[in-house]
Amino acid sequence: MTQIGVRSAVIGCVALLVAALPARAGSYPERLVRLVVNSAAGSVPDIVARLMSPKLSEQFGQPVVIENKGGANGSLAAGEVARAAPDGYTFLVATAGTLTANPHLYPQSAAADVLDLTPVTQVATFDFIIAARSTLPVKTMKDLINLIRANPGKLNAATTAHGSFPHLAAEMLKQKGKLDFVIVKHIGGAAASTAAAGEHADFVIETAAVLQPLITAGKLVPLGSTNTARSPQSPDLPTVAESGIEGFAMSGWIAVVAPKGTPLEIRETMQRATAKALADENIRDRLSNLHFSVVASTPQEFESVLTRERAQVGETIRSGALADK
Repeated sequence: MTQIGVRSAVIGCVALLVAALPARAGSYPERLVRLVVNSAAGSVPDIVARLMSPKLSEQFGQPVVIENKGGANGSLAAGEVARAAPDGYTFLVATAGTLTANPHLYPQSAAADVLDLTPVTQVATFDFIIAARSTLPVKTMKDLINLIRANPGKLNAATTAHGSFPHLAAEMLKQKGKLDFVIVKHIGGAAASTAAAGEHADFVIETAAVLQPLITAGKLVPLGSTNTARSPQSPDLPTVAESGIEGFAMSGWIAVVAPKGTPLEIRETMQRATAKALADENIRDRLSNLHFSVVASTPQEFESVLTRERAQVGETIRSGALADK
């Protein structure tokens, strides 16, 4: 081979090696960025991702596209992102349930792929509300607790699917409060809330955004919030812990994560861009109307939350024997 040929071959090899290296934060991003959403179009994670993506595109000078991949409680999307190159061009937008509950619920399945994802930012949190049918003789969360204790095994709680956060919140309520009631799982929050409003269930656990129309219509009575503190949107609504169930806390959230091995500087770049997008007044108003509280935490802050809540949710799942065998 001539010297020119050798030099060309070496240059070609170097070019291939450089192309294979993760992008550096200084030049990042240089092409399209994918946000894979773990649920269908119109879902809460999808709404949040679509609110952020135009602002992210403006900051990056590159397209930021949404790809919906629902199914298997978010595991299909998580697996796809976990297998993607850790180069900062593929991220997962997911719910708390996918990232914390799935590895405990389905430890022998692809659901464990979420353990091969690394934190970027917790975008926003939201409460779940416990609301009773209007004909149930209760006005407060304490009233409901007392009614359940006086009628063990006779009241029904409507929740969403097995392993969802509303379902796990109901399980935690039973465990922490030593309460005996029946959990009836439904396909989606709308079905669960309609069941309670139609008096097919005694109470329901679901997001404020889903329950509000039925509360406004007088079909449901809000009793308590599942979060650690009262919601800014509903400051008069006490938490379950305030109502006598010590140690109870279960909040939902939306987060962004990346394939394991994605450089910290790239994750920090995405986090800062997300925080800037969420600072937009119109986006904050939209999220506030959905009863969301913006967080936009750093990767390190989110990692701490994820570790703590994954352990807490795991304890609830083990205590309730909810995991697949």
